[in-house]
Formats: sequence, C-alpha cells, structure tokens
Amino acid sequence: MKISGFSTLTTLLVLAAGLFFSAPFAALLHSFVSADALLKLFERQVLLVIATSLLTASLATGLAAVVGTVLGYHFTIRKRGGGRWLKTFFSLPLVLPPSAAGYMLLLAFGRYGLLGAPLYQAFSLQIMFSTAALVIAQFFVITPLMMQAASSAFQQVPQSLVQASHSLGADEWTTFFKVLLPLSRPVLVAGVITAFARAIGEFGATMMVAGRLKTIPIMIYTKAMGGDAGVADGLSLLLVLLSFCVLLLVNLLGDRGR
Repeated sequence: MKISGFSTLTTLLVLAAGLFFSAPFAALLHSFVSADALLKLFERQVLLVIATSLLTASLATGLAAVVGTVLGYHFTIRKRGGGRWLKTFFSLPLVLPPSAAGYMLLLAFGRYGLLGAPLYQAFSLQIMFSTAALVIAQFFVITPLMMQAASSAFQQVPQSLVQASHSLGADEWTTFFKVLLPLSRPVLVAGVITAFARAIGEFGATMMVAGRLKTIPIMIYTKAMGGDAGVADGLSLLLVLLSFCVLLLVNLLGDRGR
C-alpha cells in the first residue's frame, strides 16, 4: 500500500505533538523521583492543604451540581424568553480570566464589598479570606461547567418521552425526577466529576480570595517559587493522577451514556 505525502506529514505531526506533550510529564516524573517527593506528601502541612482542597471542592461541587442542573433544565427544557442571553451570562465564568473572577468576588463579598459590607455590618460576618471564600470561588467557576453538562444531558432526552409523561398526567416535578434525571444520569455524573476536578485545580480565583489559606494549586505555586521542589512535585503529580482518573471516568460514562 502506497503511503501518501499527506499521511506521512500527519504522522510526523502526531509524533512531534506526542513528544512535546510528553516532555512536561516526563520532566515532572523525573523531578519527583529525584526529589524523593513521596515523603513530602505526608507532612502535616501538606496533608492539611490536601484535606482543605478536598473539602472545599466537594462542597462547591455539591452546590454546583444542584444549581447547574436547575439552570441547565431551565434553559434547555423550559426555554423561556431571553434564555440565550441569560445562558450566555451564566456561562461567563468559563471564559473569564480566573484572576478577574477572583477580583470580582472580592468586590462583591469583601469586607467593604457590595454584598460583603452589609453582611459585615449586620452580622459581623467576613466571608473573604476564609474557607467559605474558597468554596464561593470554586462554585463561581465550576457552576457553568455543570450547567453545560446538564444542558447537554437534557438535550439528549427525546422530547417525545417528556411529552408522554405530561400527557399521562405527570407534573413537572415528577417528569424531572422520574424521566429526565434517570435518562440523563451518565452525562450528569460525568459533569459532576469534571466539575470536582476543575474545583480542586482552580488557582486564579481562589488565590485572590484565600488570604493565608492554601489549596493544592496555591501550595504548588508558593513552594515552586520558594524553591521547595519536593512538595511542588508531589502535589503536581497528585493532580496529574487525579486528572487522568477523572478523564478516564468521564470517557467510560460517555460510552455508557451512548
């Protein structure tokens, strides 16, 4: 079989891309072994940061799963007027620079912010630079992801089934919980997993509101800048492995959904 020039060119491009994308992972693994970084992951300070990241990401993902699913339902099934404009508005955090998103949250929920000032004056409640601030930042960033996943999931449900449910006397609640959610479960679960991974890896927005608190990405940055390669290597490899598992799960759920 004669190999065309185009096939040769694409093969060379794939090999070159493979080498380029493999280099950072190979470098991280080499540095991880050289720095004996595994032991660094069991230091008390590092374990506390990992626990903080898991806690805040879990809380933010739980909130985003509920709100994002409702938003996806509203814009996909109900299709009220102005839905395209509103859906675009709720999708903005997907394309906003994370640092800008964090700054906006400071302006809104800071001690002298639009919402933060009344809360502080009435209840002496300071949201920023606390664990709640981390949850809010992660929630703000990942909710559009969950909304997009829910919209995609609900679009795949045949409208004839929804109409049949209504024709049999089922109200919106029953149709939502008995028809839409079961048929959309694989895509919704994939969306939740992806949102969790995005939350635990969020850096820019959380960095702006964290104060002295640290999450895994923030500690990677501070340790790398401070010359502590061991901790930075260990946490980076941990996030790489987590991301790989997330992508694998999402692909398996996608195959199951199809």
